[in-house]
Amino acid sequence: MRAVLFTIFILFYNFSVTAQVVTTSNHQLTFKANLSCTAVKDQFLSSTCWSFAGNSFFESELLKQRNMQVDISEMYTARCAWIQKIPLHLASKGLNYLTPGGQFHNIQWVIKNYGLMPESAYSGKVNGTLNHNHGDLDTLLTHFVERLVKQHKTKPVASDWKYINALLDHYLGKVPQYFFVEGKKYTPQTYASKYLKINANDYVEIMSYTHHPYYQAAVFENKYNFTSSKYMNVPFADFVAITDSALLNGYTVLWNGDVTDEHFKFEQGIATLPGHYDNIVQSRQQAFADSSSYMDHLMHIVGLLTDESGHRWYYLKNSWGTGNALQGYMLMDENYFAIKTAAIVVNKKAIPTAIRKKMNL
Repeated sequence: MRAVLFTIFILFYNFSVTAQVVTTSNHQLTFKANLSCTAVKDQFLSSTCWSFAGNSFFESELLKQRNMQVDISEMYTARCAWIQKIPLHLASKGLNYLTPGGQFHNIQWVIKNYGLMPESAYSGKVNGTLNHNHGDLDTLLTHFVERLVKQHKTKPVASDWKYINALLDHYLGKVPQYFFVEGKKYTPQTYASKYLKINANDYVEIMSYTHHPYYQAAVFENKYNFTSSKYMNVPFADFVAITDSALLNGYTVLWNGDVTDEHFKFEQGIATLPGHYDNIVQSRQQAFADSSSYMDHLMHIVGLLTDESGHRWYYLKNSWGTGNALQGYMLMDENYFAIKTAAIVVNKKAIPTAIRKKMNL
């Protein structure tokens, strides 16, 4: 298909102040909601978009709830997640997908079991490195764990953990037992519970597919869901209503979806799907069934816009640095959102009351 080139011009734009108008070569977009978020970061050569997007989501929650500006360590979260991934892979006898990637529920697990850390206490960058590059770490960890599978181990023993932690220490740095924030001493657990006061249970992962019953939780079939975690399944109309209502009421939304499509153009800051879809639900389900759309990236939705025809667009904070036309952000049209979004995450309070009752939340 012919690639469509967009040129982006930003008018009245500021990262922390509500923007008014964004103009592309084809559309003039007006913000209906442009919410506060922290600065764009760069995951660089690491498969940790889930940690960047998820932590950014929590940072915006803290901005909304308590006007608290924080910078949560992505690499602490990513490191702790390996403590969950490796035993699960061995318990499955190597049958689940061992990956440095993840999903939002992996962050929830880390918060509950290991807490969080500020970036200032744990950057995951060692020996003066400026960017994250996990190629060697991921390779060595994967090879080691697969060797344990071949040895028929169903869980790591003490010597295995010693080697695993030595690798993580070498490539990401040793984890401090405690650190100071505003002059007070914290551990990762007390930082999450006492300082940030994050309740990981306040958030829900939501999908919309016809092969699962609506308003019930079901396992989302995706290789990155190595924990077989359940997502709440809702009709697509509710899926959109939850997203839009959250944004219009000051809640940001975590986006899970497909960025491999040719119409996802990071350099231009645009993700569109041209054409008309007579039956969005059917097209969406078909894209899931034939794997033409799947979950391979997480981003953070921080804005809602409409164009001159009234069509919705979403404004997303990415984690690929600031080297694109929108300084690291993306504009996504409603077609791309409809077909290519696998799941969303929201604060339960952001879900419209009538829908939340149907979910029994």
